[in-house]
Amino acid sequence: MSSDYKAIQYTKTTHHEAIIDEKEPWNNRDAYDTSEIRFCIVSTESGEVLDDAQGYGYKTAQKAYAAYAYKTRDKSKDIEKLKRTDHIKQWMKEHKSFVKAMDTYAFEIAKGSWGPDDKFDTKLVEQMLIDYKLNPDFTASELLKVWRKR
Repeated sequence: MSSDYKAIQYTKTTHHEAIIDEKEPWNNRDAYDTSEIRFCIVSTESGEVLDDAQGYGYKTAQKAYAAYAYKTRDKSKDIEKLKRTDHIKQWMKEHKSFVKAMDTYAFEIAKGSWGPDDKFDTKLVEQMLIDYKLNPDFTASELLKVWRKR
């Protein structure tokens, strides 16, 4: 948690209008108010509200911190990650036989024909890369993540 902002608790009150139904008077309801505890992110230096979920507030302080951190993250890292993912997808297109072997191994392990303790994980993908004499410029873990999301 950064020291230049913090989550502040406040009470949000919502007014509900009365319902008057002349045809079905048993459904009539008086006007009432409801209150809930909400959180917003406030600057510790100026007291300015930095994020209040478009006026709705957050239900917990943790959700407020998470949302504000996401909204103020370094977006250049997102672009780098997207470029990396595109690079791995291109490599997978160029090595279709390897990807097909990954599919086959994963299927055989999932149906249980290899054994109950076998898993299709990073360790297996690393061994497959060695067996196929492939040395990509990314890790087996990155390859596995992109392969799973395709």
